[in-house]
Amino acid sequence: MPTNFFAELRRRNVLKVALTSAVIAWLLIQLALIPALEVPSWAIKTLVVLLIIGFVTIVFISWFFEATPEGMKRTADISPTEILPTWSRKKFAAFIITTAALAAGLLVFEVFWR
Repeated sequence: MPTNFFAELRRRNVLKVALTSAVIAWLLIQLALIPALEVPSWAIKTLVVLLIIGFVTIVFISWFFEATPEGMKRTADISPTEILPTWSRKKFAAFIITTAALAAGLLVFEVFWR
């Protein structure tokens, strides 16, 4: 059962969507924490809550829908043999690594700014 579940998550691109949105959320939080921006604490808390709600929503949508050249379609309506356009593994890895490096750079900047 667990291997079938993870295979289904991979087939529906839920893992890629979850990883991408988590890394982007981390980057946005790091940007909000830059002392020079003087973001109030209530705004950071609101941002975190909105990012959590958005993360759950995006993962839910990626489970039930698939982006096709004709637009969004329910995953159940797409045949398993239909080939959908996707990013290559290299492009996806480059995007995630670049975004994570930006977030890590912002974190290091914040630590040394103080």
